[in-house]
Amino acid sequence: MEHVGVDKTDEPQGNARILFISTVAFSLGFAIWGMFSALAPFLIEWYHFTSTQVLVLAAMEPLFAAAISIPLGIWTDKYGGRTVFTILLVCLSVVLIFGTFAEGYYSFLFLGMMLGLGGATFVVGNAHVSSWYPKSRQGMALGLFALGNVGITVGMMVVTFVITNLVDASDPEGWRIIFPIFAIPTLLMAAVYMFFTSDPPNRKLKNTSMREIFAVYRSGVVVWLVPGLYWVAFGTLVFFASTMPTYLVDFWHVNPTSASAFYTPLLVVCVAITRPLGGWLADRYDVLSILTWMFGAMSGLAVLLALQLSLSLELVAIYGLALISGAAAAAVIKLIPIYFEHVGAVSGLAKAAGAACGFTMTAILAASNFLLGGYTLGFVVWALMNGAAFYIAFTRVGFRDVKPVRGAIAEAVPAH
Repeated sequence: MEHVGVDKTDEPQGNARILFISTVAFSLGFAIWGMFSALAPFLIEWYHFTSTQVLVLAAMEPLFAAAISIPLGIWTDKYGGRTVFTILLVCLSVVLIFGTFAEGYYSFLFLGMMLGLGGATFVVGNAHVSSWYPKSRQGMALGLFALGNVGITVGMMVVTFVITNLVDASDPEGWRIIFPIFAIPTLLMAAVYMFFTSDPPNRKLKNTSMREIFAVYRSGVVVWLVPGLYWVAFGTLVFFASTMPTYLVDFWHVNPTSASAFYTPLLVVCVAITRPLGGWLADRYDVLSILTWMFGAMSGLAVLLALQLSLSLELVAIYGLALISGAAAAAVIKLIPIYFEHVGAVSGLAKAAGAACGFTMTAILAASNFLLGGYTLGFVVWALMNGAAFYIAFTRVGFRDVKPVRGAIAEAVPAH
């Protein structure tokens, strides 16, 4: 795998305004992404959908986010984060307006799929922020940016509050007001991003050909191992945010409002608050060593989850996974600028893997419930995936013989 060295004097040394605006925009995108998960238990009641049908609806968002993340990452490398993020936000506002008129299961399927654009805001913002920071500070900067994960909590709580407190119970269509509530700030955020952000003055990849960008996917096994690790780390958030409300209501008979307005938002907060810690650790210590401990602990918690012993232990396992996965996701993201120049392209692949995990695991959980009448098999599969991530980090398979970007380790891990 060949890497081109970068003169450190040409690297931007940070941009707090870009970091702040990108984080707010990302939070809004994830708030929109969280809408459908919060709606799921209510759709069962209003439209008499089965729990399996609702899980399939919830899987549509990560499915489309996975599909669109790779091209978005490539376009961000090529055209810059300012342009791509602005267009993405405009498209999201159009989708939200469409949601006002959605009716019937298949229209909800389409709506859920297109709302996956909200999840794809991560890859664009991640590449944009990364382009403004030197490798020695990218872990912390991207960890702070990833606090935007908490947007899912905002989205779920807003949806639940509107439905339970603002909507007239006698108006069966009153709940649709949630779509313009989100569409208006999304359009305003697009304007803010266009007029108040910028790309680095010496953006390295603006003249890179698409062939050169695509070549990174053929550069070796590491370009696929990093997304494999992110599949589990970030996939934890996507998987449980999509399925937790329905699972708690259907299996543990939790109140739908509590499931959507308390238990699941708390999961997202657990993921978000440890992202900066994971980035800080990755800036200071060997990333794969950190990930070995994290994925080892996650494997144990995933086994506890699969046992389904009690609601209390189930919540301990879920929130424990959330706390560790937030830090692990930030550490995995730190690997990208260490081994690759094309941060957007590889980030897009990693984000696609994380979103694809959410879709895949949600589908597996739905199939387990539909075919076997329970969720155990789905959680066993999840435990095996966590074990595979631990094996990659512990053995360093694929990483041992690969050289990082010139000077990346020296910059990324300061001497103590």
